[in-house]
Amino acid sequence: MRPGWPRSFSALLLGGFALVMLPLLFGMGYAAYAQQELAARSRAALALTLQVTRGTRQLADDLAGLQRAAGQFFVLQDPQLRGGMRDAHAALQSNLQALAALPLGADGAARLSRFGRDETALYAQLDAAAGNGLQRFDHYAPEFDALAAGATQLEQAGNALVERRAMALTRRAHALRVILLVQAAAAVLLSLLLAALLSWLLGRPVRQIEQAIQRLGAGDLRPQPAVRGPSDLVLLGEQLDWLRLRLRDVDEQKQRFLRHVSHELKTPLASLREGVALLADEVGGALSAQQREITQIMQGNARDLQQRIENLIGYSRAQRRLDPLLADRVDLDELLDAILRRNDLALRARHLRVERSGSAPPLLGDRGKLDTVFENLLINALRFSPDGGVIRVELGVDDDGIRVRVRDQGPGVDEADRAQLFEAFFQGRRQPAQAAPGSGLGLAIAREFARLHGGDVVLCDEAPGACFEVRLPWRPEPATQEAR
Repeated sequence: MRPGWPRSFSALLLGGFALVMLPLLFGMGYAAYAQQELAARSRAALALTLQVTRGTRQLADDLAGLQRAAGQFFVLQDPQLRGGMRDAHAALQSNLQALAALPLGADGAARLSRFGRDETALYAQLDAAAGNGLQRFDHYAPEFDALAAGATQLEQAGNALVERRAMALTRRAHALRVILLVQAAAAVLLSLLLAALLSWLLGRPVRQIEQAIQRLGAGDLRPQPAVRGPSDLVLLGEQLDWLRLRLRDVDEQKQRFLRHVSHELKTPLASLREGVALLADEVGGALSAQQREITQIMQGNARDLQQRIENLIGYSRAQRRLDPLLADRVDLDELLDAILRRNDLALRARHLRVERSGSAPPLLGDRGKLDTVFENLLINALRFSPDGGVIRVELGVDDDGIRVRVRDQGPGVDEADRAQLFEAFFQGRRQPAQAAPGSGLGLAIAREFARLHGGDVVLCDEAPGACFEVRLPWRPEPATQEAR
């Protein structure tokens, strides 16, 4: 089952932003927790350091106090001084109990216990000896020296414990720094992956809408895949599909109109041409020179009108892909020769020369459609060339196929007309004053037929004049667009 989409694009955007921020927030929270833990361990280590240092040093001071109080008692033999010795012993035992509660380790605990037993035994001897007055105080100096050495060892053990704790704290800080760096890198990487995933999810319906708009702009009115995503974008996709249906209806009406108009014009035009031909053949009687000239003008205009009607029909059929591509071996040199022969009178009337250069091997293509492509380009060059000018036709080959350039010496193409140059019925700004207005279909039909072969017709960026290049592959690659 597909997961449900949010109701709006903004909700999806906010949810995605929150999801991308989640790893970063988790990383920040863990970093704060780790810092608190490290701070707590640091405080505990500092407190232990103070307790160990203070306790071990105090142990030596308490031992010195016991030795001093015992010496005073033995020397002065004052019973009141026995209380000072007793207090020193009690302070020393209290300090020993406090040190025993610290984590000194097994060796440190054993030394502390042995120190306590030795001190207790010494105090008992001092207290008993002081009672009968028979012992001299100097007799106990070795025992005090041994206890002082034990206190020193306990102080060293405490310092070692502090160093171990400091090293452990340093290792913990280093490990925590590594963990935080790894976690930060993982959080950033996860956020980037989530951002990429969400970007794809967010952009997919937008891309679908963009592609649908581009297809509509290119004239592709086939059904488009349904837009999936938030409800507002789905609704926008449905509106685009409604627009597509409307455009398809308009296109069908346009094509139907063109077919009807072409048919309605061809029938009376055929009768008109037949009548003019009868007049030219003097079936109705001999013609004067002026009448013959008028007849020739009428025949020329009738042919021009016939060509425009054929262009309308051809463009309509080319757009709808109604005529299959009939692949055959086509020799471009022979094809161009035939086109030039058909237009020889028009070229001589304008004193135009056609210069050809280069060569091209035969290719597979539809002879009739390629004939239309090159004839339309030649007629376009003829129409815009100045009287007495030169039209150049250049043939060449490359790895992709055949290139044919048709170049004239006319005014060229205005920069503002380039984007619409191959649109149907478009008339450029630089129209020749001596020629009748064209239909605006020649270049459009030439491009459609070239694209049927998998090629194209493009405007070359060369001056002066206009230059059109026909690009044709070695083998035809028919466009797969279905009829609308």
